[in-house]
Amino acid sequence: MDLKSEALILFALVLVSSGCLDPGNGETESQGDQALEVVDLSVQPSEIYAGSSSTANLHIRNSGELPATLDINSEGGEYADRVLTNRCRDIFSISDFQVSGPGGVTGQSEYGLEERHEVRFTWVLENINTDRVPLNGYSCNLKFQVPFDYTVTAYRQLQFKESREIEGTPDLESQSSAGPMTFRIETIGSTAESSSTFLEGDQAEISIYMVNQGEEGTDYTGFIEADFPEIEASGFELTEDDCGEDSDTITMYDGESERIRCTVDSSVFDGLEGSKRGEIEASTDYTYVRNIGDETVEVQYRGN
Repeated sequence: MDLKSEALILFALVLVSSGCLDPGNGETESQGDQALEVVDLSVQPSEIYAGSSSTANLHIRNSGELPATLDINSEGGEYADRVLTNRCRDIFSISDFQVSGPGGVTGQSEYGLEERHEVRFTWVLENINTDRVPLNGYSCNLKFQVPFDYTVTAYRQLQFKESREIEGTPDLESQSSAGPMTFRIETIGSTAESSSTFLEGDQAEISIYMVNQGEEGTDYTGFIEADFPEIEASGFELTEDDCGEDSDTITMYDGESERIRCTVDSSVFDGLEGSKRGEIEASTDYTYVRNIGDETVEVQYRGN
């Protein structure tokens, strides 16, 4: 089915399964399964003569445990340009584009992809400028990616004590939703035995890092574009600097973001008798772009 005049679709996966942080240390342990399985990535034929066409196929499966929502076009795109990110437009035009999946995807701007369901993309690449093909021909390196939209949320429980002698609660917890990006939440300035506990007089601070878990050779190979996180405290107040909030998008190719530093307002100790609990929570939306791979098409000189 020719979908050149249809509104196309977007791939976004919302992952809410939980991973765990060891109490008190802020280290993240991801427990999410790979969310994308590539069933087929191929180009046939991979060698053509000038003026001929080749067909690129991408067949993917939602192998995660939750439904996905798919979006494949950037603004102004019409042939899944967020998926086929390089198609050598000076060499090829798209003569036909098809996308198919369960439930019918024709004409929808958004399409829900249930777990274990599949989507197939097909691009017919027609060679153009046939009179400019040199005697030794030329090649096009097609690049494929799939962008996923995620939400990640994390929290860490904290304890505030009047003094070291006050008996507190040892079972403070931290959790973060799993996925390509997680949060690492650390504390600074604690003089108590546990880093999750602050004593009156401590200069209590909280450091939050967004961590791209992607490494070459793992399920999470790719880059991340994240919004500055929303940070909320319960049981205590943060100072007015609002954790240095920034409206810019943060891009991470590996490793972790710069530290986001929050200061606990000292009013948490006003009138404190014994101990009390509080909690810091961070959440953000982000796009994880999974690199799928490359396929090469060789265009040969046809001759007379």
